[in-house]
Amino acid sequence: MVEFEARYPEVMARLDELHILCVTNAHALPHDSRAREYLLFGAGRRISVLRRAMSRIFETFPLRLERPLPLVGIHDVQIYLQAYVINLFGLFDNLAWAFVLFHDLEDQVGGKFGVGFQRRGTQRFLPQSLRDYVTNEQHRQWNENYLKSYRDALAHRIPLYIPLAQFTPEEGERFNELESEKARCIREHDFERLEQMEGEQRNLGKPMPAFLHSFEEDGARSPVLLHPQLLSDAMAVSEFGELFFDNWQQANRS
Repeated sequence: MVEFEARYPEVMARLDELHILCVTNAHALPHDSRAREYLLFGAGRRISVLRRAMSRIFETFPLRLERPLPLVGIHDVQIYLQAYVINLFGLFDNLAWAFVLFHDLEDQVGGKFGVGFQRRGTQRFLPQSLRDYVTNEQHRQWNENYLKSYRDALAHRIPLYIPLAQFTPEEGERFNELESEKARCIREHDFERLEQMEGEQRNLGKPMPAFLHSFEEDGARSPVLLHPQLLSDAMAVSEFGELFFDNWQQANRS
């Protein structure tokens, strides 16, 4: 926990630096450049969303939280998390588009469906350092098994969610009993009793700082630890972004 608290300001600073790189590279391009648009209004905006979403998650669901968040707090964190993941995925796509458009390669990569760092059409034009990075097995597995999997679930299937709490078997049984009783209270308009039961539920269990999208899908993943994953993702995109801006104005045309 101490390690994650120490890494947080470093990660936020790296995102700030990446945003500056993105904006300065964009402003160096002609105003009518499509690559400029993808950097300034695509990647640049997404970096800002990543930073803000992570900031709000760490504020709303702090590392040292002792009691489960109320439902409205869980909903807020889920909103920030979903914004984080969809923009993390989109950031890589925006940078790929900027590269392809800057070098006028859209037709050569196979049109819009050939644009992307995991697309062979784009990869063959990347300078060696960028190609080595995106084809590295560790990065490829991270992209396929985590980023793409969770983005696709968010966009098309089960949205990412955070469990209300983690319970002992006894706590879980009591929570479910209260859920059934709450339904009865709603039917009977017994809102005073309903509030009492919701209060009891809030005192059950302890926070579960993890997220997932489905327990049932084939190949569904185990819950992912929230704070470490966000920090790791932000460091990964910062590292890649710095490498990208060091090399993106070169293209392999051999």
